Amino acid sequence: MYLRALYIKNLRKYEEAQFLFQSGLNWIVGPNASGKTTVLEALYLLMAGRSFRTPQMGELIRHGADYLYLEAVFTKYGLEQTLKFSYDGKERRIIHNQTTLPTTTGLLGLLKGVVITPDDAALVKGQPNLRRHFLDMQIAQVDPLYVHHLTRYAKALQQRNAALRLKKEAGIELWEHELAVSAVYITLQRTRAAVDLERLGQAMHEQLAGEIFPFGLAYKTAAPTAPAAHDQLKGYYVDLYKRHRKREMELGFTLAGPHKDDLLIHLDQKEVRHFGSEGQQRTCVAALKFAEWERVRAAGDGVPLMMVDDVGVSLDSSRKKRLLEHLETMGQVFLTATEKD
Repeated sequence: MYLRALYIKNLRKYEEAQFLFQSGLNWIVGPNASGKTTVLEALYLLMAGRSFRTPQMGELIRHGADYLYLEAVFTKYGLEQTLKFSYDGKERRIIHNQTTLPTTTGLLGLLKGVVITPDDAALVKGQPNLRRHFLDMQIAQVDPLYVHHLTRYAKALQQRNAALRLKKEAGIELWEHELAVSAVYITLQRTRAAVDLERLGQAMHEQLAGEIFPFGLAYKTAAPTAPAAHDQLKGYYVDLYKRHRKREMELGFTLAGPHKDDLLIHLDQKEVRHFGSEGQQRTCVAALKFAEWERVRAAGDGVPLMMVDDVGVSLDSSRKKRLLEHLETMGQVFLTATEKD
């Protein structure tokens, strides 16, 4: 896959801008607050239908404008394609070639890629929902069925929680069955992803850190996750929701399931968030992101994009040098920096 051009209109400070890209490294250099990160944000919007900087889409529209518009031209499967995205403060409109996509989930897998930002330190230090989203995003790029089950699970969870708040047991078993079916798929795919990311992350961590510390990942769930445990896992979730039902009716929400699981990150058999230095934490995050890129690439369908905001920030000179050396091997890469040096 090769991203040839990007057009931006009314995104943050940009009234109008066009960028032409080359294969290999693409440097976006300028002083702070000059709009460098916005270029990466535009690419991520086209990948995921959302920003990596804010959940509030209204913040993205340039002050005084009524809408934002993005257009990308890229080559995939040997064919030139276009992707258009607009938002008018109320709804998103997405067109791939000549086809209108009804939801943002249709974007997943079209422009595949990974972004690393200074805020990704929260992947180690932050709440479990950030780590769940990390797993979900990279799995969703290569597995459309996973997107289906995530959507199905979210809808069933919303319906069950509504029934819990109303203390209405009639029909709740239907939603619990829906939850259980999708929970099985989500749990097994996240567990497999954690195993793959641990293997890939170990190699990446050694390369970036220049030292050998055992890098570990563990998907934290109370559910049984053995590869042959599909039927057992479904029975576990059906029983779980039934057993917790009365207590959860008092609280008004579902206490357990994939929406409460976590991803634990270890270095030298210790949780990085508790025992790692800032440099170690950032190196672990970079290793995880590079492992994500490798896993997406291994799924086929072309080489994914790699985007790095404030390249090398908070890394010492040796780690930064190794980071840049590795980026040169990764196909089309987009880097922001205040100085190219």
